[in-house]
Amino acid sequence: MKTIQLQQFYKLAGISLAIAVLINFINFLSANSIDYLIDYKRFITNFSSALFIGGLNMIFFTLIQKKYSWRKAPFILILLGIPGSMILSVLGFFMARLIQGVLLFGITFQNFIANESLFNYIFVAIISLIVSLAFHTYYFYKFGVESELKVQKEIIEHTKAKHKALQDQLDPHFLFNSLSVLASLIEEDPKRATEFTTSLSKVYRYVLDQRQEDLVSISSELDFARVYLNLLSTRFEDSLEYSIEVPDESYDTVPLSLQLLIENAVKHNKVTEKSPLIIQIYQTKEHFVIQNNANPKANDSKRNGIGLMNIRKRFERYTESPIEIEKDSDTFRVKLPLIQTQNL
Repeated sequence: MKTIQLQQFYKLAGISLAIAVLINFINFLSANSIDYLIDYKRFITNFSSALFIGGLNMIFFTLIQKKYSWRKAPFILILLGIPGSMILSVLGFFMARLIQGVLLFGITFQNFIANESLFNYIFVAIISLIVSLAFHTYYFYKFGVESELKVQKEIIEHTKAKHKALQDQLDPHFLFNSLSVLASLIEEDPKRATEFTTSLSKVYRYVLDQRQEDLVSISSELDFARVYLNLLSTRFEDSLEYSIEVPDESYDTVPLSLQLLIENAVKHNKVTEKSPLIIQIYQTKEHFVIQNNANPKANDSKRNGIGLMNIRKRFERYTESPIEIEKDSDTFRVKLPLIQTQNL
């Protein structure tokens, strides 16, 4: 941070030096007198004017842009920036003239104040206004262009994510394994086979109904999750346990996000009677949490791969709160931010 600040100061000092040289040279050309080139006092005055005005403005804009951004509060930056820049420019000019009068020419402070002309400061204020307007116009235009590009990029990314979500809706192995379970149930327990078939049809109906939706209610997603988990429980029997504790179902979420996370838990962990997979779905103040005990398969790849990236991109469109992934040797947890439709 200090290195950056020093670099900014050196850059400001270099610009101020160039401005002082330019002003002295312009005065030399207009008066055709070599005195303007060798008058170090005027040179110091011009240099200090540029340094004070530029330095005060640089500090001022750095401070306000820490609190307000061009993306979220452009009009506040304009309302604060233009008058603030004018006031600080006049103050910087006053400090430079004070140095010139009191330190360089030995004038008393009282005489300096008495001989100051209001016109000098009005002229500086007008120049500052013109420069500040140009500065803010440029950044406002830049903000508008960048915002439009960001919106277009978000639309493209969202479309890609939805397309990928359609491809990943249900693992083909899920259908194959479900049909295998169904075939065995038909012989062993026809009644359970009928219930299993009904649940399986509900899963695929939900996928078809929600595939074009941007958001769905948590209640409908939880209803789907219960059916989906029941199918998995039938398949794995005592090797899979689950619990759902979500007291407030008034929020929204990205469709099929639960299904993908549940499927990932089954895909990446051992599911046996000795090491049952335990899936917990619950709610905190700010998140919708899907958690499972970690018992990874041998040579398993990293979990937070394409599927989680897909969900992350889809959530970014509706909330600034990021998806949180927590994992240790015993637990894998994904925290999905709660979305309120009325705030979108």
